Amino acid sequence: MPRKIGFVAAFSNAAVHRMIRGALSYADLYPPLILRDFRVSFEIAKRNKAAAELAALNRWRPDGLLTHLDDREFDGLMEGLEVVPPIVNIGPISPRPGVVLFGGCFHRMVEAAAQHFRQQGIRSLGYLYLDRNPEVLKIFTRAFHEAARPPNPEGAVYAEPIDPEFLSDLDAPVEPVPEGLARWLLGLPKPAGVMSAHHGGGNYLVRVCHALGLRVPEDVAVIGGDDMDFCLSSRPTLTSVQFANEIIGSEALKVLDGMIQGRMPEKPAMAVEAVDLHVRQSTGLKAASICDLSGALNYIDRHACNGLSVEQLLDETQQVSKMTFYKHFEAATGLTPGQAIRQRQIAEARRLLTQTKLSITLVAEQSGFGSSSDFARAFRIAVGMTPGRYRGEAARS
Repeated sequence: MPRKIGFVAAFSNAAVHRMIRGALSYADLYPPLILRDFRVSFEIAKRNKAAAELAALNRWRPDGLLTHLDDREFDGLMEGLEVVPPIVNIGPISPRPGVVLFGGCFHRMVEAAAQHFRQQGIRSLGYLYLDRNPEVLKIFTRAFHEAARPPNPEGAVYAEPIDPEFLSDLDAPVEPVPEGLARWLLGLPKPAGVMSAHHGGGNYLVRVCHALGLRVPEDVAVIGGDDMDFCLSSRPTLTSVQFANEIIGSEALKVLDGMIQGRMPEKPAMAVEAVDLHVRQSTGLKAASICDLSGALNYIDRHACNGLSVEQLLDETQQVSKMTFYKHFEAATGLTPGQAIRQRQIAEARRLLTQTKLSITLVAEQSGFGSSSDFARAFRIAVGMTPGRYRGEAARS
């Protein structure tokens, strides 16, 4: 019998589409598995606001639910379910018995944003939290302090709960600006760099700065977590840092599939560390005078398996000399750029060997190696055995 998975989210954007694509890629590798999309209203927590969608979900009787909801939306879903199957929620919500939380690594996202701000010469850093959940706020605050190390930690994070539907409306007036938010933004030492990873939060922050007479990026540089449509609608266009949502969708469904088959994960919350930084006008597009190590590592993570060379890595991510880049990269990572690329390729090869039935030739190709012989030689050096033996031992363990 096919395993039936319901995907439940309260909005549709490019990030959600990438999550679904990632989940579908897992479903394609491990049939029979059916994934059906159930989109619900932002107001699912209010009685009868999502009655039709919940009725359809209950009639279908999924074996598991992959959800992308906040706390209020999740509460509304739970109230409307007749039978509660195994659930994995993508995104930060309060811990709940039997529900596994999955998402991106906020710590890694903040590191990438803080690195970019500092390369632009900005030392005064802040984070704008726009949700209502005090427990998640504590987690975000601690992670921001650890990853960004702001010089003004006591005032670096500010919380201003804003309705998600309002944040999604790019034409909604932001005035009058909430008094506390205005006081916080105006009081930050300038120039300041402020990040807001909520959907629509970066665009909202840019409009609030304009309303307060603050110049973006001269007074306040802004990094959001928005998709390209929101980023390009901003004036100036918005620099963004995003989670690797296709990987998140695939890995979240892998965990949920295991739960359906009786395998509960050891941890109730998991995260994928890969992030993507897209630099636009809201942080100045100023040429960095130091190595962009965060950008190099992100680029390796995304492109190493496409046959990436060190020369391409330099061209795409750096504005310093090859010698300077090598020196700083090795000091920070303990690896040369070439070794870091090879490490990422071997990690992908391990994944493909254990999680797919692809031939060794295809594993070599999809891991970024020029030939099967090059792959076999590199894999044996890195792992101590041939790819075929590694696959066999993994299958028996």
